[in-house]
Amino acid sequence: MTREPLQKQMTNRRLRKLMRSASATRLTRLGSKIRRFFLCVVRPKYVEQMIQHRGGECVSCGKCCKLVFKCPFLGGTDENPRCMVYEGRPKPCVAFPIDERDLADVNFQCGYFFTDQTIPSPDLVQIPVPAYARQAQTATKLATDI
Repeated sequence: MTREPLQKQMTNRRLRKLMRSASATRLTRLGSKIRRFFLCVVRPKYVEQMIQHRGGECVSCGKCCKLVFKCPFLGGTDENPRCMVYEGRPKPCVAFPIDERDLADVNFQCGYFFTDQTIPSPDLVQIPVPAYARQAQTATKLATDI
């Protein structure tokens, strides 16, 4: 065996692993959809702050409209999807993606990207994930000590 096929195999394995990220499960995408709705309704300042750090533009791929279920307002074909209520879209649709977690839901295949940003202030949003809550507290303590 030569080394090149092994390296290619490793690259393919790494790509498959990235595509099967935590955001690939239907339940996780549902949780993300609920999180986006919650942020738009309860924490609009956080959404506005994150939109300021967002670059790029919508490429009209329709991936965000098919995350958990196909949006009833999505028309057109699979090759050329169109939003039937584009001018009157709900706030979560206008704000998508709110942060990089949303880009993970569409496997980073989106016209948007996020620039370098500072840590958001604690009064804007802190939705801790229980498994990472202790790490976040430690990181915050370390950041304030410096």
